[in-house]
Amino acid sequence: MLVTIDIPEAVAKVLGENPGAIGRELLEQASAEAYRSGKLTRGQVRGMLGLDWEGTEQFLATHNCDRHYGVKELEEDRANLARILGAA
Repeated sequence: MLVTIDIPEAVAKVLGENPGAIGRELLEQASAEAYRSGKLTRGQVRGMLGLDWEGTEQFLATHNCDRHYGVKELEEDRANLARILGAA
């Protein structure tokens, strides 16, 4: 989904040097906050930011996001494992 926002020029200068950098900064901040609040899983953060497992761990650690691991994450891990290894 493409989302367009209008921000003041002074704010844009603080967030990045060009529209791509600004967009990435806002996407990262939104991802970190959505993870903190429980709206996104680690896998969803990984997908949104196009990171691998290690990159996601580093990103969330850098943004002071505590690890959430509940039933939803367990089921996601089990589904991924089954897909990789084949259903047993």
